[in-house]
Amino acid sequence: MKESQLIELIDGALEVADRASQKVLEIYHSEGLKFESKQDGSPVTEADIASHQILSTGLVKLNKNIPILSEEGKDDVKQDESLFWLIDPLDGTKEFINRNGEFTVNIALIEHGAPILGIVFAPAVEQNFYGAISIGAFKMKGTERTNILSKQQKENECLVTLSKSHKSKDDEWFIDQCKNHFGVVHEIPTGSSLKLCKVAEGEADIYSRLGPTYQWDIAAGQAVVESAGGVVNDLSGNPLSYKFDPQLKNPHFYCAGDKEFQWLELLKED
Repeated sequence: MKESQLIELIDGALEVADRASQKVLEIYHSEGLKFESKQDGSPVTEADIASHQILSTGLVKLNKNIPILSEEGKDDVKQDESLFWLIDPLDGTKEFINRNGEFTVNIALIEHGAPILGIVFAPAVEQNFYGAISIGAFKMKGTERTNILSKQQKENECLVTLSKSHKSKDDEWFIDQCKNHFGVVHEIPTGSSLKLCKVAEGEADIYSRLGPTYQWDIAAGQAVVESAGGVVNDLSGNPLSYKFDPQLKNPHFYCAGDKEFQWLELLKED
């Protein structure tokens, strides 16, 4: 895609993300929040559905020829699509239900399996991010936009971000690995795709995910991280790819700010 076309889509997609985020925030602050359980046991709320409708309608208006793959509507993208939107209308539904504010609206544009644009809006905590490889990564607050860059790794300290809602045995194992290597480790519990954004803006060094995730959970944040100079790689050291997969699942991966550091050495089991 030409840079001029991408920039035009960015401006429009940011407006769509803002509209969806404001609707999600309206529901978040309402009384009597209700949710149901999907077939896989994960929760879904009125906000998930409302955000999906706003995103789907808005993105189609930007370009009717770009199909949409959404967590709340998975049937719009065929196996041979080289360009499509990949969206998570409400990432961190548990954070939304628990009212801790760290939920996000996510939009990614995928071209030939790679996320070339990512938008992550966290309206309750007023942290909004977007990035594209050709233009860089940015954090937004109101009308202000600040360029963000991931950070180089220190030799004697590591900032590890991990799930806010649950700390797994894999998390504990990796933190021990980091302690053995760096000595000092600071844990930064964070909800939803904001974990990736913490790495992108240099507030965390590493996020490892050694459990299941879906493609829409990670794609937007990956685009922001890569645009800020970091990496989101599988355990073979290759960038996560979003080519068609019927299961729509990611392999285990790590997200790091310093792409030169040998993170895979820490992720190897003894």
